Amino acid sequence: MSQGMVDLGFLSFSKEKEIVMDIGKLLDIVIETVDSFVAAVGSAAVGDAESAKRHTEEVFSKEEHADTIHRELSLRIAQGAYFGGVREDFLNLLEEMDSIADSAKDAIRFLSSDAALSVEGRTVFMSEHMTSFLANLKLAVGALKALVATFDRGKEEILSKVHTVEDFEEAADFHKDLLLKELFSRAGSMNPVTVIQLRDFIFMSDDIADNAEDGSDVILVLVAKGYG
Repeated sequence: MSQGMVDLGFLSFSKEKEIVMDIGKLLDIVIETVDSFVAAVGSAAVGDAESAKRHTEEVFSKEEHADTIHRELSLRIAQGAYFGGVREDFLNLLEEMDSIADSAKDAIRFLSSDAALSVEGRTVFMSEHMTSFLANLKLAVGALKALVATFDRGKEEILSKVHTVEDFEEAADFHKDLLLKELFSRAGSMNPVTVIQLRDFIFMSDDIADNAEDGSDVILVLVAKGYG
């Protein structure tokens, strides 16, 4: 190995393999958080306040679980002699994953308001653009999960999947823009507070896909440092 190169054959060590597996488990909880988030939005769209509340509580519970796993994994990586020159990159990857769950939690707070569950709000929530927007948020996080699953399969397979996350993030952006146009086209007949809350909800929700893409960027950094 040439001087300055990072030895990324770390997956041959059982403790590091265990941490990588636990990173996948963290991402599973993050995905469950996003699933509950989307379910809460669906319930709000049909005016089912009880179901929306239940799914919202799930988001908070699962986000808290993700936080706990994130802290434990970060401590294990920081305190142990793991991953050599890419330790900080793994810590950054954990942070981006946790940020996905945080974004779902922050966005879902808007559903607790009366405005979000009003008839006006529900009209926007039932939009086909909202459906496509939410679908691409979920797909972006799912693509990150598929990317993490390639950690032990070599650089070529990682590179073959890494841009998929960006594709779904861009699709989410596309539908976000259409959704905002639809929202503002209805603004004249809506309570201004509702318009502001829904606008903020859309932007905060979009951070789910943005953070997933940021996670894929960290994985690209790992590849650039010699992974695979």
